[in-house]
Amino acid sequence: MMKLIVWLGNPWPNYQSNRHNIGATVLKEFLKEKEIWSLEMSNQFKGEFLLTTVEGEKIAFLFPQTFMNKSWISVSSLAKFYKIENEDILVLHDEIEYPFGKIWTKRWGSAAWHNGLRSIIDFLWTDQFPRIRIGVGKSERIPVADYVLQNFTTEERNQFENGIFEQIDDLIEDFLQGMLKFPEPNQPKKKHH
Repeated sequence: MMKLIVWLGNPWPNYQSNRHNIGATVLKEFLKEKEIWSLEMSNQFKGEFLLTTVEGEKIAFLFPQTFMNKSWISVSSLAKFYKIENEDILVLHDEIEYPFGKIWTKRWGSAAWHNGLRSIIDFLWTDQFPRIRIGVGKSERIPVADYVLQNFTTEERNQFENGIFEQIDDLIEDFLQGMLKFPEPNQPKKKHH
């Protein structure tokens, strides 16, 4: 059984410190903490990729290099090649509906405003895969598309170093051990006729 951890973001250095790339930021910290080798570009999977073993678990790390809206190209090709089950795919992404630093897990559900998630759902033909949503907040004055492409503030960076990374590391560990909990009810919505 193999697991896949995907962090969503945009390639290129000018996007690296954007709020939209918070998933990439935290997972790179995880790799650093675990002293795991850096990822290498895979033309086959259109992303930075690493296949390794963490605590006896065979796992692939993936950072799509297709830009956010086409994340599906990278994720679906790798998942199909290694025959990874949907419940063994963990996606880390930014969440504007939560204040900066609030972290929440989700078992399944719609993509809402997130085009990267939507592209994966559309091409995996399912929304049944776990996520770690990392709050980046939103602004009343700045449009969402502009806000998420802004860089982290100094205060936000300080929050990373004071508990956020550690909390997400713990959740990734839980996922690898099959113990990730989902506090939301995650009940299907009833259809109204």
